This record gives sequence, structure tokens and C-alpha cells, in this order.
Amino acid sequence: MSRQISSVSEHIVNRVERLLSDADFSLQTPLVVAYSGGVDSSVLLNAIVGYRERFDAPIHAVHVHHGLSENADNWARHCELQCRLEDVQFHLHRVDVDTGARKSLEAEARKVRYNALLDVCKQIGGVLLLGQHAEDQLETVLLQLKRGAGPQGLAGMGEMQYRGKTLIMRPMLALEKADIITYAEEEMLQWVEDESNQQNSFDRNFLRNEIIPHLVARWPQLAKTVGRSAALCAEQSALVSESAQSYYEDCKRTALRLNGQKLGALSRPWQALVIRAWFTEQRQLSPSKAQAEQVLSMLKAKHDATPEVNFKWGRVIRFDGDLYWVAHAAHEPDVSGTLSLNTPNHLPWLNGSISVSLTEPKEDDKVTFQTNARDLRIKPEHGSVSKLLKEWFKVWRVPRWERNGVPVIYLNEKPVALIVEGSCVYLQPREPGFDVSFKPD
Repeated sequence: MSRQISSVSEHIVNRVERLLSDADFSLQTPLVVAYSGGVDSSVLLNAIVGYRERFDAPIHAVHVHHGLSENADNWARHCELQCRLEDVQFHLHRVDVDTGARKSLEAEARKVRYNALLDVCKQIGGVLLLGQHAEDQLETVLLQLKRGAGPQGLAGMGEMQYRGKTLIMRPMLALEKADIITYAEEEMLQWVEDESNQQNSFDRNFLRNEIIPHLVARWPQLAKTVGRSAALCAEQSALVSESAQSYYEDCKRTALRLNGQKLGALSRPWQALVIRAWFTEQRQLSPSKAQAEQVLSMLKAKHDATPEVNFKWGRVIRFDGDLYWVAHAAHEPDVSGTLSLNTPNHLPWLNGSISVSLTEPKEDDKVTFQTNARDLRIKPEHGSVSKLLKEWFKVWRVPRWERNGVPVIYLNEKPVALIVEGSCVYLQPREPGFDVSFKPD
């Protein structure tokens, strides 16, 4: 006989059903509950057990053991016991949190926790469920206000969003904490209390313990109204992002190069949003306002200048009027090497492979390559004169940071071709029956 579901659990079940349907997911998709053992995640797990009874979806609960509290082992045992009682697949993940100097304990714990949760979702093809509620959304918006965030930050947490290819849902986002606790008490649920929630040295705890109670006492509906404002900001942010993405696609020559002329023709706010869309596509944190201004200021530099802005991951460089994304080199170019015929030869610094074929190869034919050959005099297949390779680089407008890695291909010590920005350039006179192709990773 199915359990009696109260309005709180009914809300959660209905939101999960609706969100899965909106995302075109099967209602039998495995559900992964982030289960700390606190009251919020306990109520979430309890409601999802009710969802299983209705839709027969597999349930998994993941408890992340940070090892930061002397009670951590007890919490893990409590969560495992509750999952056994409800016949829920339990996953315990022990993680190490970097507590070094200049590290935010909150941020580091959150990072390793998300990594553990997402790992389980990837393994089973599941959707991640988080127990964040209306007051959590209020805290998030206030923190974003403190940081000077724009509409995207003030949108707070989304009820449904993706991290990589994993769908994350927050079906309790419209529920208030008081209703969650009342439900847990009426259902006689068992949960744990994390003593770190009382440590006001953490920004979120300070807001929760010292500030928000006073705000809510004055304005009881504040969590709901701020949640409504966050939803409106999310709608506006989505519309702006859609337009910014369109501008970005128009400015994009390649994933690593933006058309400076087209970008410069946009208004300053749209330019900044295009830059942020670029960073998002490259899976990097959006630049700060000051960093975005630095990048955009390069558009007005002298024509022959190559200014750059440094980031942890690498640089944005302006060259020949365009903006280039130049990540730190994972591999230095090999000075020379031998290429096998009729099989891909991977060149890691080019992030791709060269394939070489000969129509009538001789037994002693040898194909090699050399890099950093700027002083080699060559005549390209469609060129009318011979010049030093470094002069051709200028004609072809090859970015200076790519020049050392350009491989010149030799057949029996005679230069016959080179790979420039992913394309093969044959040299005169072209060797009959000799073909080269390049395939990016």
C-alpha cells in the first residue's frame, strides 16, 4: 500500500515529474539524491522514495564524507542505515578537502562534493537532486549582491540546470524551511545536525544565523519575493544570453579566434557579453569586469601591436586585428621526428595527427619533419617566388606563438610540405604521388 504523501512531498514529487518531462527525460531515469543526512536532504530522500512508488525509478543516495568533523563517521553510518531501511542504493564517498592557506574551506568542500556527486551520476546515467530551498535561494542572491553580480548572478540557483552533461534539479527551491521541518517532524524522520552550520566565519552561515532571521521577521514573505525576483532575473538573463550567443557566433572565426572588426562594431555591453560567451565555450570562469575591459581595450591598440591579457589558463592575444585564445602549452614542439606512412602520426603540440601516403613508395624512402625552420627558403605550390619561411609566415599571417611549432615535412631530406594552422601547404616542385593530411583531435 502506498504511503500517504503530504503537501511537501507531493510538491517535490510533482516538481521532479515536471522537470524530467521538460528536459525530455524518462520518468524512470535513475535519481541520485545528494544525501548529507540533514533535514533538507532527509525530506528530499523521503519524498523521492514516494516518487519511486509511483514511477518505479531507481534511487541512489550519495553521502560525501569530508572528514572535517569528528561526527563525520556517525553521519555516514546514519545515512547508510536510513538507506537500508528504505531500500535505497547507498554510495559513500570519502574526499579530501584542500584546507591550505588562501583557500576557502566552503568553496573547496563544495568543489569536491560536487565532483563526487557528478561521478556517481555519470556512472549510472542519473539525474542529480539537491535539497536546496527558498531560504537557500535568498542566501545565494544576497551573496551575489555582496559580490556585485549582474542579472545572471542575481538569478541565483536554477531549478533545473546542467553541469557538463549531467542534469541537476532542485525540486524544493520553492519550499520554505519551516514547512520542511514541520513535515520532517510529522513524518518522524531522523536527521543529523552539522555543528559547522553555527560557525559564522562562513559567509553563508553568517547570513543564515545573523542576518536573514531579522529580515524575515520584518518581511515574512521575503524568501518568496526574492525567489520571484531571481526567477525574473533568470528569464532576462536567458534572453540576453541568447542574443549574446548569436553575436558571438557571428564574431567567431574559429573556437580560438574572434573577428576583431565585427566585435569592435558592437556596443561595449554586447562586446563584454560576447567575451563572456567565449570564456563559457572554453569552459573557463567568466572574466571579471576589469579583465573584460582589458581584453576589449586591445581592440583599439596600434595595428602592428600584439597586446595580451594574462589569465591562469593562458592568454588572450590580439594579432592582426583579431583576438586569439592561447592556452598554456601542454606540450612543447618536438624539434624533429620520423613519420610513418599510411598511419596517423600524432603531434601533441598541434592537437592533431598527420597522415602521409606515397603512391609508389620505395623501400628506402624516409619521411621526417622538423620544426622551428624559419630560415628555410621555400616556394609554396601556389607561390611565384621563393622566400624564407619566416617571411611566408608574415604573408600568411601566422600568429607568432604558433610559428615555432609548424612542422616542415621532408621526403628523403627534401622539404615537400608543411602544416600551417591545420592545413597542408605543398612545396614546389610538388612530389608526385605524395599526399599529406592533417586531422585535429
